[in-house]
Amino acid sequence: MVITVVSFENFGEQARFDPGTAALGPVSGRTGPLDNSGIAGTFGRLGDILAVLYRAEGALRLLLGDEDIAVVEGLEVRHERGEIFNRLTVGTRHLDYPRPSTELAEDDMTAFAEPEDFDLGLFLANVLGDPARCGRMYLSSAR
Repeated sequence: MVITVVSFENFGEQARFDPGTAALGPVSGRTGPLDNSGIAGTFGRLGDILAVLYRAEGALRLLLGDEDIAVVEGLEVRHERGEIFNRLTVGTRHLDYPRPSTELAEDDMTAFAEPEDFDLGLFLANVLGDPARCGRMYLSSAR
């Protein structure tokens, strides 16, 4: 099974993702505007590590490098912000990644912008730490 995922960093960029092999590749044969109805996940990089948050066969999962993690209730998730590196903890996995260079300042009043819009690790921690939000993620493509 191959699903369509969207880039966290590049608006409108889509890729094909095979959860069985963790292969990520370009969407081919697209001739029209982007269709978001079949989006089943989000991908990006935390430093050199590929991260893909996706829904397949009705379950929400997180690929972090070579580790595929089932998103289940009670999964420990934590995000820590450092001066040079941020740390994402998911279950027993700790991942240090470079702090994003484009961050939202605490006093920034930009409408509809949140700090998680600029930090994939923070986005993942916020989603995975909220059972209701996990339940809503990529439902249009859940099978």
